[in-house]
Amino acid sequence: MAKILIVDDERALGTVVSALLERRGHESQWVGSGAAALEAVAARRPDLVLLDLNLGCMDGMEVLRRMRPAAPDMPIVMLTGNGSVPVAVEAMKRGATDFVLKPFDNRSLLDTVDALLAMRRGDPAEGPLLLGESPAFREAMDRALRFAVPNINVLLLGETGTGKELFARAIHAASKRRNGPFVAVDCSVMPEGLIESELFGHERGAYTGATSARQGHLEAAQGGTLFLDEIGNWPLDFQAKLLRVLQARKLERLGGRETVSLDVRVVSATNADLAEAIRLGRFRQDLYYRLQEITIALPPLRDREGDVRRIARHFVTTYAARFGSPVTDISEEALRLLEAHSWPGNVRELENVVKGAVVLAEKVVEPEHLPPEILANAPSAVPGAVLPIEAAVGAHGTADRLTFQIEMGLRGASLDLKAMGAEAAEKVERSLLSALLHDQRWSRTRMARALGVDPKTLRSKLRRYGLGEAVELED
Repeated sequence: MAKILIVDDERALGTVVSALLERRGHESQWVGSGAAALEAVAARRPDLVLLDLNLGCMDGMEVLRRMRPAAPDMPIVMLTGNGSVPVAVEAMKRGATDFVLKPFDNRSLLDTVDALLAMRRGDPAEGPLLLGESPAFREAMDRALRFAVPNINVLLLGETGTGKELFARAIHAASKRRNGPFVAVDCSVMPEGLIESELFGHERGAYTGATSARQGHLEAAQGGTLFLDEIGNWPLDFQAKLLRVLQARKLERLGGRETVSLDVRVVSATNADLAEAIRLGRFRQDLYYRLQEITIALPPLRDREGDVRRIARHFVTTYAARFGSPVTDISEEALRLLEAHSWPGNVRELENVVKGAVVLAEKVVEPEHLPPEILANAPSAVPGAVLPIEAAVGAHGTADRLTFQIEMGLRGASLDLKAMGAEAAEKVERSLLSALLHDQRWSRTRMARALGVDPKTLRSKLRRYGLGEAVELED
């Protein structure tokens, strides 16, 4: 049983809500003014407050401002009219925990109360494992959980591989929609001609090949969360259609006439600069504002101090168990090399590197089990280390990485001979260039001559592999 304070200047609403909460087993108290609310909080210390935004003499925002310092951990739910969502979101930024739109149905209000009381009790949510203790990561995670419960749209910004889908799943798991479906859609791989059908669904005969009716992703996410990844790739005409659906919370399947009401929360993500896309006319500003009621920026791995070794050890344990490998640890030298890498592919790249190293290692992951692009950091990362050409080219590296891919193929993944050949060629090329750059005797002119390419081609390859420029010396 919880003590719940209802603050609303409408006595009839207060009476109805009190009865509803008491039937749920809670103890409720109704007050009709902001001053009375502040007194009740000080005297009774309720477990949760339902606070109307429009109270007359002292409005809800002012009550919130005065109430929050006295009870920093107490959930405060703003009650507001349908047209006041931006004001409610602003209230959340000022310390409110959630909001409920008037007129509300009983189930919606009770779901909100139950979710917030569970959060206050510390009931665990069945969410994904998100690893990290760095200040940058904790700030992003705290913000994600802070805005998980309210039914507002969230925009996740971050580079490829920073874990945007994991954050979206964590938001869903901590929300009052956690018992509903989580539907993830990768917008970057969706053919332009099928976007509308994929999102909205279609009826039989809607277009050539539509032999049966099909539910779209929006309908599939009813009562839950729809995660739209890489939203910056959508054509403008579809952006306008999606905006109308999100505003009306209704859709019609392609070729259909029946209107479907939607109860879906949207979490979207992108690694694109949407502000620049809006400036160039490639992304609708009104859709942007609809999707980003709250924005969370995910930090790249290079800015997460100390997290590389934490995550690397986790992946060693995970993949050793998955592959039935005897590997139990990763050496300090290998960890220092991993920490010296810039990780342009972020956590996803680190996962792939560790996965491959676990396959190659016997008991402990050592530097020789890491790919050439990681070993290239050896001179600065490990004092006294020497990087011979054989190590950079990967007498073990390239061949063993290919062995790893074959092993993965035999475990059920596909084997693409052409792609594997191209990858092997790139790895040898990159490793050789890296080794030559570490040898001070090689100028760019001499490297180009020895490799049989013109200087412009060499410069292009150095930029492509992120290797910088060779010292320009005359031979």
